[in-house]
Amino acid sequence: MTLKKPLLAVLFTAVATTLSGLAQADTLRLLTAPTGSIVHTTGSAIASVISQKTDYTMLAAPMSGPQIYVPQVDGGRAQFALLNAADAHEAFNGGVGYREAYRNLRLAAVGFTNELGVIVRRDSDIRTGADLKGRRVSGVFSAHKTCEQLASAQMANFGLEWDDVNVVPVTHSRTAVQALGEGRVEAAMCVPLGQAIVQEINAQTPIRFISMNNDDAAVARTRAAFPAGELAGYKAGDSVGLIDDAYVWSYPFYLAVNKDVPDDQVYAVVKAISENIVELRGISGVFNRWIPEGMVNANLNLPVHAGAKRFYEEKGLWNDNIEKADAALQEAAR
Repeated sequence: MTLKKPLLAVLFTAVATTLSGLAQADTLRLLTAPTGSIVHTTGSAIASVISQKTDYTMLAAPMSGPQIYVPQVDGGRAQFALLNAADAHEAFNGGVGYREAYRNLRLAAVGFTNELGVIVRRDSDIRTGADLKGRRVSGVFSAHKTCEQLASAQMANFGLEWDDVNVVPVTHSRTAVQALGEGRVEAAMCVPLGQAIVQEINAQTPIRFISMNNDDAAVARTRAAFPAGELAGYKAGDSVGLIDDAYVWSYPFYLAVNKDVPDDQVYAVVKAISENIVELRGISGVFNRWIPEGMVNANLNLPVHAGAKRFYEEKGLWNDNIEKADAALQEAAR
């Protein structure tokens, strides 16, 4: 089939705009973790709904990790990003994994909770965390330092240190899962339940989640290494790789936004997500863990964008405790 010149021109313009990253006023960029990650799957679903249900076009762009894309959002080269609450805290304050404090970040919405566990091959003789001692385990997570922190927390939960295992460096949770599929590691750390790459690898080489320990001492060790989140228990069969009942670590993800994005744009985005949550749940099961009534709360790590605040006030979700927490963060951002 031969394309007519006008259509060729349209296609060329669309591709050029996407590649250059120079968004027009009605085009929004949402930066996510790499393709195949649960974060990119979520971001792609949001971008689809925003593009269909609002006057804006949203493009979901995968990056190697939040240490790469947070500076882009902070600097105004993209409008939105999905990042976990711990990353948001570290980025805003210039903490672990970040070279400076990124004070232009704002909260658009508290999103889904992320559940992370440890996987091995299904036929592995590794049954518990203690069995990891002396084994080849994914670590370092050079493009995602929060994953390194989470993996360290998982090791602490098992009563182990990195010196107790043979560390195989990876860049991200996705590459950790790939390393397991390729046989380069015997256990992959910091692996989200439901991640697309987990399903892909499981189809080739069946995998199994091993349970984190749920005794008080183990939970205390985990929280000492990663203060955000809590243990979440799952039943066998609840997700790919859950062959047995297992505990994983659960913490929230944020939809973050640059402070200078116009209020009307941010308002439209959070409104569209809230009002189309059923459609989003039809696209991805992760939105079963994205609760519209919980899109803002007082446990804030970022100040709330004014456009988002307007929506939450209209919905009756804003309260004095949130106002107090937000005011303190707004003051810190000045």
